Amino acid sequence: MVNTLLAGHVAAFALAAIACVLGAWRALDIEHDGTRTGLVAFFLASGGWAATTVGFLLVPVVPVQRALVVLGLLCGLATVGAWLYFAAAYTGRSPGALPYSRLTVGVLVAVGVFKATNPLHHAYFGVEAVTEPFPHLAVHYGIGHWLSLGLAYVLAFVGVYMILEHFHLAGADTRPLAVLVGFTALPVLLNIVALDTPWLLPLLYEPLGVAAFAIGVGFVYFERFETIHLAADIDDPVVFLDRDGYIRDYNQEAAALFGELDGAAGERLADVLPTLAAGIEDGASVVALERGGETRYYDVTTNPFMAGETRTGESIVVSDATERERYRRRLEARGEQLEALNRVVRHDIRNDMAVVTGWSGVLEDHVDEDGRDALRRIRRTAEHTIEITENVRDFVDALADEGEMSTHRIDLHAHLDAELERVREAYPNARFETPTGLPDVAVEANELLSSVFRNLLNNAVQHSDVDDPVVTVTASVAPDTATVRVADNGPGVPDAEKERVFGKDAKGVESTGTGIGLYLVRTLLAQFGGSVHVEDNDPRGAVFVVELPRASEGARAEEDAGDDGDERGGVRDAVAESPPD
Repeated sequence: MVNTLLAGHVAAFALAAIACVLGAWRALDIEHDGTRTGLVAFFLASGGWAATTVGFLLVPVVPVQRALVVLGLLCGLATVGAWLYFAAAYTGRSPGALPYSRLTVGVLVAVGVFKATNPLHHAYFGVEAVTEPFPHLAVHYGIGHWLSLGLAYVLAFVGVYMILEHFHLAGADTRPLAVLVGFTALPVLLNIVALDTPWLLPLLYEPLGVAAFAIGVGFVYFERFETIHLAADIDDPVVFLDRDGYIRDYNQEAAALFGELDGAAGERLADVLPTLAAGIEDGASVVALERGGETRYYDVTTNPFMAGETRTGESIVVSDATERERYRRRLEARGEQLEALNRVVRHDIRNDMAVVTGWSGVLEDHVDEDGRDALRRIRRTAEHTIEITENVRDFVDALADEGEMSTHRIDLHAHLDAELERVREAYPNARFETPTGLPDVAVEANELLSSVFRNLLNNAVQHSDVDDPVVTVTASVAPDTATVRVADNGPGVPDAEKERVFGKDAKGVESTGTGIGLYLVRTLLAQFGGSVHVEDNDPRGAVFVVELPRASEGARAEEDAGDDGDERGGVRDAVAESPPD
């Protein structure tokens, strides 16, 4: 019988040590860093405590037994700190921000020193050899032990309170987890009973309760333990599924929103809430559901739970996004209406201006010189109106594609040369020069690159304060970029205005521009990955400097392979001057 009693105690504490180590290993799968750290430390400290008890019972060497008692007491003290750390992290608190956290750490350290130095003062515990119920070394604790044990229980209760409060706020079924937390306190009863029964040795049995908690949390209710950690911090409805799509649990908010969930635990989500399940299956971020006789919109977020590389389940968080989604849909419908109106108005204006320019050409031979001058003014105004519609079109296209405009290989020479030809015809009094020619280089852009150069060239003439404007266009090539400089001999741009001229509504007082040209230039270049800025010209005027990213060498190789023999890689020397007025 004696051997059976000893074997029973050894087996109980050995199994507790193994269970705590297994619990620590399982806790490594917890995603939250603080919770994982605290729980692993708690289980390992408890496992060490149980292991020292096994050693104390088996090793018949008094000095070793004394040392194991001290080591066990220190492990027990470590469980208190680890438990508080775990409880704080699991409930969303910062362990270091707990009230009196520094004082608590200081007290625990002081108690630890008191325990560790017991061989010097023998004030914490003493030992003596006894023969009942079998020959062994009995530990007799002093007043210091009972005071520190009371402190440990108070601190442990603080952690229990934080966890139970968290369970209550989670709104889901946390009863199994609450029972597991209660297991950690049950050994207190064993400690009391052991004081007055021959069937229990006067040992500290706390590791047995921790072992039950470790097995329950780590291997029976691990998924629920993880999900409850998340659910209490979320005010939105949350539904928890297993890996096969069956409903495991849900919080109070989900029960209030979805009456169908009542009694639905264990059923497939697709059978209980088919519309929600279909939206999740399709990868929709917003799902429309009929609630309370109206259509409401919900953001749906899924969060998988993993055990290593294995998906064990997921949580579904449903957030009401009705007002935002209705507003977005109103904006989308309004945008479509405005785009349709924009197309119609642009079309009608261009047609009317084409009629004006056409008839003004017909009338030119039927009026005197003064009349011809008036007709030329009419024609220029009509052409400028057409230019405005083109800018509006490009502006709308740029805004519609903002953040996702596609680019490809574009011939810089061709687009710039075409715009130079156009402005030479439109402004016969101006002179447009390319003294160094234009390089054959491909840049990363799209067809709206023409709008960039059109606005810069028009701007150089429209803001000029001289009778015969001169616009000089040069280009240079670097390994990664191509730079185009558009210089004029106008009034220039003051330093204070050099950034403002690219604003959406920037327009000079004497300007005939549209007010969006330079803003459109910067908007388009930003989407191409380029840039624009303005510098001073010498001796007067402004220089608008455009930088564009060069097309990749891979794209160049493909185009070169399909080349039909046109000249490549050179510089077309072209110095052109508009004919005199």
